[in-house]
Amino acid sequence: MRGCVVANNIDVEKTSVKQIEARPIANPDVIIIGGGIAGLAAALRCQDRGLTPLVLEADVRVGGRMTTDRINGFRIDRGVTLLGKKFTRMRSLARRLGLGSRMHDGGFKLGLQDGGKVRSFRDRRPDDLLRDSGLTWQAKRASLRFFLDLCRNQTRLAHGQSPRALHLDRENVAQYLAHSGSGGSELLTRFFEPSMCGPVGGSVANLSAEIFFQTIRNTLAAGFWGVDDGVDLIPEAIAAQVPVQTHAHVIQVRHKGAMITVEALVEGRPRRYTVRGCIFAIPGHLVPALCPDLPQWVAQPLSHTRYASMANAHVALRKPPRAAYSGYGFASERMDGVQALEFEHLRSPFLCPQGTGMISIYYKQTPTFPVIASSDDALRTSAIQLMRRTFPDIANDILFVHLVRWPAGIALFPAGRLTEMATLRSKLAEWNTPLDFCGDYLDGLSSEGALCTGEQAADRMVARLNEYRPLDRMVSRLAGCA
Repeated sequence: MRGCVVANNIDVEKTSVKQIEARPIANPDVIIIGGGIAGLAAALRCQDRGLTPLVLEADVRVGGRMTTDRINGFRIDRGVTLLGKKFTRMRSLARRLGLGSRMHDGGFKLGLQDGGKVRSFRDRRPDDLLRDSGLTWQAKRASLRFFLDLCRNQTRLAHGQSPRALHLDRENVAQYLAHSGSGGSELLTRFFEPSMCGPVGGSVANLSAEIFFQTIRNTLAAGFWGVDDGVDLIPEAIAAQVPVQTHAHVIQVRHKGAMITVEALVEGRPRRYTVRGCIFAIPGHLVPALCPDLPQWVAQPLSHTRYASMANAHVALRKPPRAAYSGYGFASERMDGVQALEFEHLRSPFLCPQGTGMISIYYKQTPTFPVIASSDDALRTSAIQLMRRTFPDIANDILFVHLVRWPAGIALFPAGRLTEMATLRSKLAEWNTPLDFCGDYLDGLSSEGALCTGEQAADRMVARLNEYRPLDRMVSRLAGCA
């Protein structure tokens, strides 16, 4: 979804979108379905291991939720924004791609509005919780227990290695914090829920405790970094190194022994690829319909994949408003569905033209504000009214409002879901069929997890195809595009 509204008679140019020029390839070894960070990472790893990949992406550009829209000098990261410093694979990959000089460390200071006061918290400063006058000593004691458990498990919580901490997946966050009594419940309702419901895609209480520990460890506890011209520089740089076909809608995948047939519409024309392997890098619940040959032990857990829908409004401003924090959360439910405000000119100043500002509004579904069903006009009107009511000093300085919607925004992980995915990944390692799967739904709530699962899927694929070496000559004679 790309949308903007003109305010104050200021013209807004059309959103600029980077498009990949297709690199046709006659005989790929492996088809990767989906050009998000998971699929691109899988393609690059396959290529590193001596296979010829081809990424089929239905959209006009690669990146998935790591895409950036550019309007009048503003860069709007549509899904992924700040990256965690514990994203070691992403940082290493960005440097490999020559983006080292474009990477910038950043900080985040959260103002949590609670009644008539604002409580202050900083990334990498868990001691702020102990200083918070808005929490009782019981809640502070619960926070100490939480961070001690985080320290004890931190080496097991790296993305891509989720199966190492499955003992934390047995409970959701509410159940885990209940062990700390009333202080744990207070910590949940007065800090974790209002500050983290946005990053985890909904209620913190119902989230797997392992996923929550992983999210805190890899972001707030470690700090952040970003890319100065938009986060899409990373997937675009990968796509410049591997074969990618955009405007490619996969219709069906069939497999028989060592042979994989992929039917697709490429720029509106039917194409058939016969290849040695196929990696699905799309949301898991979409896979079974595309590949009816999957065994039940694969299709069933994939079909359980669920995502939270998201809607954001990004308000560009001629000048920045006065603000003491780079983001605001709200301790009590808001009637307008707003769950967070983030000041891009403070947390990611390189995304805004000098002297300007941009505020990102993140909405959530509420009984009084059905954000998912709301029209674009309703969301724009809500965003403009919120800006003028909250920041009257910039009421006449709104340049435009840019809307972003994600029907599949953030993967949902209730307690036990990560264990289900770990079981699937373990079975995939022993499977001898040249099909595999990657994406954030296999590992956690982050682009780093998606990237790691892409590389792992590629490694499994390489191992499988090595077992089919005696058939290589036959496959190469049959392979090609019909």
